[in-house]
Amino acid sequence: MLRFLLLAALAGLAGCANPCAQLCAPMADYARDCGLAVTSADIQQCKDENGGEVTDDQAEVCFEFSDPEKLREWWTCDDVALNMTGAE
Repeated sequence: MLRFLLLAALAGLAGCANPCAQLCAPMADYARDCGLAVTSADIQQCKDENGGEVTDDQAEVCFEFSDPEKLREWWTCDDVALNMTGAE
């Protein structure tokens, strides 16, 4: 219960987007660091695709990976390219 309240509070502080939609901004920054061209349309598409309801477990994972260092630890530039711009 405490975990749910904490996640709900964090989501509330950051606006209406859930933690998975909020992950789009750090992912876009990482994609740019990888030399990829990320447009505002790419970011909006990411938010749209990830903006629905998520489980507590999904929210926890997304919140954890919103840390840029954690994101870079687990994802390669190729992973980000596939997920942020649809490039192959």
